Amino acid sequence: MKRLAFLAAVLLAGCSTTSGLEPNVSHSGFDNATIVSIDPHGNACDTMVCTGIGAQWNSSQPDQVILLVAVFNEYAGITDVQLNIDGDRVQLQPTRTITDLNNNSAIKTSTKAFVVDLQLVDHILSSNRTWIRVHTPTGYLEDAVIDNGKDSKAYHALSRFVRDVNANQEGY
Repeated sequence: MKRLAFLAAVLLAGCSTTSGLEPNVSHSGFDNATIVSIDPHGNACDTMVCTGIGAQWNSSQPDQVILLVAVFNEYAGITDVQLNIDGDRVQLQPTRTITDLNNNSAIKTSTKAFVVDLQLVDHILSSNRTWIRVHTPTGYLEDAVIDNGKDSKAYHALSRFVRDVNANQEGY
């Protein structure tokens, strides 16, 4: 019986939205800038194909963030992304990259980078309701980042990311 209870606790902990990777903090050999990065984490979704968000900050451009928008469990060209933050629709501006298709750990992942102001990430974290819409050539996917208390791994990953950005902004 104890073994079954332990297994149930492990499974529930694995589903926790607060779990996930910590940001990586490094220094550029090119210009000695501090770089804070976090891999994409999943948004709140109910299907196998799911969206996610990660981020990267560079102290040489302290007011900007690169949001890494992902589609998990499918190869899909990401053509457009919008956020709806407490009713305010925000069109994300892509970098000059194409969608990266990756197969790490046998999980198909598609990612594309978008440049945003750091304030936008703060706005997401202070919102009651943020949804993302990711367009692909075959349609679009929508998932909640946070929705009136229902949060996601991406929401908590962005929170850890901002914590480390704030800790590394002193002096910039």
